[in-house]
Amino acid sequence: MSKCNTLLRWLAPLAAILSLAACYGTLAAVALLGLLGARVVLDEALWAGSIVAFALVAVVGLILGARRHRTLWPLAVGTIGAAGIVYTMTLSYDRSMEIGGFLLLAVAVAADWRKSRSCAGPPSDILG
Repeated sequence: MSKCNTLLRWLAPLAAILSLAACYGTLAAVALLGLLGARVVLDEALWAGSIVAFALVAVVGLILGARRHRTLWPLAVGTIGAAGIVYTMTLSYDRSMEIGGFLLLAVAVAADWRKSRSCAGPPSDILG
């Protein structure tokens, strides 16, 4: 597998965007439909589950990125952000923790993307 020319490089950014879209995009769509007079009933467990699933897939993408560029801090920051998202979606909802989790995940994904662009050397064995 080529280190620079791989579709897996897109995993973390796409999953983070999908997690954000699942959260705030769904909220915006429901609000807009409500303004238009349509009544929408959401299964909140399914909604939260999709947000969490995409956030965890983003962390998997960060793991793959850490193996490519041998820098662990984006993975650590992204994991903390995803943990905040998981906590707020499953245990106790807190808007500031939710926003903080998404911000940390976004910073980690951006840093991972930037590091992955350099493409120097073979994949690392730091994670297995």
